[in-house]
Amino acid sequence: MDQTDNSNNALIKKEIESRRVFLFTLEWLLALLNRYSSSIQFDLVHIELGSDHELGEAFGAQEAFKQLALLTTSLAQDFRKTDIMTRNVTDYWIIVPYDSNREQIQTKIVDIFHATKHKDLNIINREIAIFSLPLAASEAISNISSAIEFLEYLKANKKQLASQIFKLSADFEWIHE
Repeated sequence: MDQTDNSNNALIKKEIESRRVFLFTLEWLLALLNRYSSSIQFDLVHIELGSDHELGEAFGAQEAFKQLALLTTSLAQDFRKTDIMTRNVTDYWIIVPYDSNREQIQTKIVDIFHATKHKDLNIINREIAIFSLPLAASEAISNISSAIEFLEYLKANKKQLASQIFKLSADFEWIHE
């Protein structure tokens, strides 16, 4: 095995561990929301990078993985230590302890994508949704049994449930919805 394989294996292991921690934490927060919905507030940020195959078609599978891993590292470094992040294919999810200044989150994400090291990602559209929890539709989420199911529910219903949605087009046009 060469150095690249070892580096890729380390990235994969790190992503698996971060996903495990993220899902465990989200399951715990959802359980707390079911018990004490009025006492707990946090934001959940969803960053969707184009379609599942868009990056692979543009870069090839190996380079697409490298670009996603580089973005994962940047998000983990640029967000606070108390923010927990995971990636599922081209979807990034970040648990952010409640912050009333959502513009700061938005600015941080835009700054990350403006960084020179992520210029290659400018070929795809990015949609960012910020969910404030507990959601107004919290009775609907009480029937959801897992964190993964909850994330799928949010992604499918983001237009109705997100407190803020904005898009960064491939040419960095900032589009609010």
